[in-house]
Amino acid sequence: MRSGNENFAVRVDAIWQRQPARPALFHDQGAAAVSYGDLARMVDGWAAVLRGCGVGAGGSVAIWLPNSPAFVATFLATLRLGAISVPLGILLKPREVRTRLAIARPVAVVTTPALAGEIGEVGPRVLAVDPTSVEVDPGPRTAPVERAGDDVAVLVFTSGTAGDAKAAELTHRGITWNAQALADGLAMTSEDVQLAVAPLSHVLGMSGVMNASLLSGGAIALMDRFDAGAALDTITRTRASGVMGAPPMFAALVREARRTGAAPRLRFAMAGGAALATELARAVEEAFGCALRDGYGMSEVGGGITLTPIATFPRVGSVGPALPGSELRILDLATGAPLPIGERGEVAVRSPSVMRGYRGQSEATRAVVDRDGWLATGDVGYLDHDGYLFLVDRKKELIIRSGYNVYPREVEEVLFSCPGVLEAAVVGVPDDDHGEEVVALVVAAQQGGLDPEAVKAFARERLAAYKYPRHVVVVTELPKGPTGKVSKRDIDRRALRARL
Repeated sequence: MRSGNENFAVRVDAIWQRQPARPALFHDQGAAAVSYGDLARMVDGWAAVLRGCGVGAGGSVAIWLPNSPAFVATFLATLRLGAISVPLGILLKPREVRTRLAIARPVAVVTTPALAGEIGEVGPRVLAVDPTSVEVDPGPRTAPVERAGDDVAVLVFTSGTAGDAKAAELTHRGITWNAQALADGLAMTSEDVQLAVAPLSHVLGMSGVMNASLLSGGAIALMDRFDAGAALDTITRTRASGVMGAPPMFAALVREARRTGAAPRLRFAMAGGAALATELARAVEEAFGCALRDGYGMSEVGGGITLTPIATFPRVGSVGPALPGSELRILDLATGAPLPIGERGEVAVRSPSVMRGYRGQSEATRAVVDRDGWLATGDVGYLDHDGYLFLVDRKKELIIRSGYNVYPREVEEVLFSCPGVLEAAVVGVPDDDHGEEVVALVVAAQQGGLDPEAVKAFARERLAAYKYPRHVVVVTELPKGPTGKVSKRDIDRRALRARL
């Protein structure tokens, strides 16, 4: 019978009580292991430290740490106290952190000594720690503070690329459901070890890597930053069976595997955060022996929205069906009315993990979540007859050329199927004649092996005249954000226009 206490920490407690000797974390590139029993003692110690700082039910703790044992232990200790975890991206600048602290109003901030020096004096107490240390004075073990399912467990900040950063309130029931749904979809078990290179401060790393692994009783191989060579070494050392991350990360792993001539076998791999190139999926399967699944999620849903289950054959171009227990529908971009199968519009989702709202921003919340719990994602897509979702693009990345709507993702999907193209980013560049011109930046799968005119001709044969990129620019790499996702806001349109 399910306990009345829906605190996420209760579920993790059950795992470490059942298997205290099994590895929970690998760190130092997989050379050192932390068992579930050791992790429980770390969490007890951190709970005592935070309690001594005045952290209690309903309070919050900001965690500004890299992927590390301290991050995992602090996250769990915070929830154990009935408090709210506030993970912050390690690449944020002090100014950005202070803005987020003003919204979250934490009792304490846990960070590294170097970052503590950068942030200076702030309102909450700052605890500077060695994130790699597993030596924590043990504290008394107490039961997790009772929490209702709709109590807030985590504040996850949106990227803020379209404006001020907002804090999505994720509930205990929501983060538990989402992590379990992802674990079930990938058939994760206690035998699995998952590479944790996706930032645990981001919902993909938090829900799909950390939380899903903990609920499955599996282990997490921690990396504080991505390096393809070190990642392959960690996978080999820890016998990791699964990897989640953005497509560019997988592209780097494939290149390194080809360079060294060695690649460990994987049981599952899932890409999220950007469109997946057909050639990249094929290359990952050839190199690592498993199909690269394409998934879709966002901060406001606390992780995953769709995923093709591992026992199901993926459909080319689709990010999969809705996670079981959730729903998808497509809305007319002008009226907001539901659209029939096959029609393109804004994707809306309703699931147990949809955020409770944006903290302190009721108007912004009402703009995206309706009274029936449907969240408008801001993404454009369509559903097929079996409920598989096909994404077209972000509403705000729409290019208007000569009055025609061009969705960059649709063009990128075509470019991804072009032989020799490993990565692509399509943007609109100001144009005197057409308002905007479609420009593609592409990265070659093999150095020196890509002809821009051939790529343009390939696209012209497969896209309407107003859609295909009139300009194709071959680059060595695309700008990336902290999660490895292509950052189009860092593409200088003016400089790009000047060189065309």
